[in-house]
Amino acid sequence: MSETDPKLWNRTAVRCLASSRANERPISFLVDDREIKVRNILKSWREPDYLYFKTEAEDGRVYDIRHHEYEDTWQVRESVSYTDSLSNM
Repeated sequence: MSETDPKLWNRTAVRCLASSRANERPISFLVDDREIKVRNILKSWREPDYLYFKTEAEDGRVYDIRHHEYEDTWQVRESVSYTDSLSNM
């Protein structure tokens, strides 16, 4: 399966830090109706349709969150650990 395979991603609701730019920094998101707070943004990047965030959450897990800027929708997936993902780059 490809990294961009939609089956890997689940729709979610995301709260963002209020700033001059909409949806600039997620501060929490929902997984199975449970709010998970973002402890740290490990990495962010932009691709043609999405703005991506690799996040460390308060539950100790690493999640990838992406925002489809034209549809204004969010998706989330649990990621491999940040150090594991760095070794694969």
